[in-house]
Amino acid sequence: MKIMWQSVAPWIGTGYGQQTAMTTRRLRDAGHDVAISAIAGLEGTIGAWEGMTVYPCDSTRFNKLNLRKYVERHSVDGSGEDVQVIALQDVWTWGDTSAMSGGMVADYRGLKLASWCPVDYDPMPINTCQALQAYAARPIAMSRFGEDRMRQRGFDPLYVPHAVETSVLKPKPEAAAEARKAMHVDADAFLVGMVSNNQGIAPSRKAFPEVFHAFSVFQQNHPDAILYLHTDALGLNQGLNLQALWQTYSIPDSAIRTVNQDKYWLGEISAEHMSYMYSALDVLACPSYGEGFGIPIVEAQACGTPVIVTDWTAMTELVGPGWLVDGEPHYAAGSASMWKKPAVSELVDRFEQAYAAKDDPMMSEECRKFALRYDADTVFEEHWIPTLEKLSKPREVAPLPQLNREQRRAKIKAREKEPA
Repeated sequence: MKIMWQSVAPWIGTGYGQQTAMTTRRLRDAGHDVAISAIAGLEGTIGAWEGMTVYPCDSTRFNKLNLRKYVERHSVDGSGEDVQVIALQDVWTWGDTSAMSGGMVADYRGLKLASWCPVDYDPMPINTCQALQAYAARPIAMSRFGEDRMRQRGFDPLYVPHAVETSVLKPKPEAAAEARKAMHVDADAFLVGMVSNNQGIAPSRKAFPEVFHAFSVFQQNHPDAILYLHTDALGLNQGLNLQALWQTYSIPDSAIRTVNQDKYWLGEISAEHMSYMYSALDVLACPSYGEGFGIPIVEAQACGTPVIVTDWTAMTELVGPGWLVDGEPHYAAGSASMWKKPAVSELVDRFEQAYAAKDDPMMSEECRKFALRYDADTVFEEHWIPTLEKLSKPREVAPLPQLNREQRRAKIKAREKEPA
């Protein structure tokens, strides 16, 4: 099969960049002819990665203008009809004409298009539904939650979860001890981690204010507690100034650790390093307002570290022996749907429960066991292979209902009564 994969470039260490790297590599190795349309990570030139052509981001920032050209280039006869596009991105951008999403409607109509589509609200937002319908895209859900909400909207989705490289992301206790020394964290300290993209302030979807508030309360009773932040600490990418935030909640600087900011921004942090960091944590806090999937949740558990997440969207299904947090509905006006704001009091309680479970070997083993179901090879064999088989076949569409004579007359009369 000829495949045009559209998402973040494979050398970018974000969640979507990681999925691009893992999946396109396996698609290529399975014999498919794969090219990549990069909506981030490459501009102004055609690149290459592991033998695959990588096309650059265009002026719209989402390849709304150039995807068709890339597909035609990748096609045998230039028509593009033999190329399956798989897009891992927010699909609402396709029909949005604001400056934020490229200023134009995407030129995708007529392409053989599948969308590995995040659903991080409940219900599934109308603008996402409209985009899938407008471009006749075959939706691929990345969570069982997303699959269910797509069906509620009348779609017939396929299902492929996101994946992690569990051969790299695994418990490493000796390396974890060294990682703690490098962080200047005592071996017996209680280390809470956040691995979250610091982007957006109204609200902060990753719940930085709620976590900081809860940690400030918890840390007063447990002065051995440390909060590690693997993110942009100053909010330089339209996020929060986290230093100002922890000072607002009176968290002492001595109780905070941050990732090396230069290495973070330069993408110099490897998956191997992440496995050391996750292994060093006692718990990962990821109580987002909503997640399409939530890759760090599975990554941490692959390293034997339990997690605290919000009982909402995809997060609920991604927890092994960890903890769920309830909260209050939060209306997200931009999507006309609902997120959930995690309750600070429940976060404090979950920190206490995680503190009591520190160094529990059985919990660590169960976390690892749970995460293995999302191993990249397992996901490819169990989900991508059957999904590609379905995409290669003509899509079955139910026939339109036939109206009898009386129904046709009633329909004509109804139209005649409509105002001009």
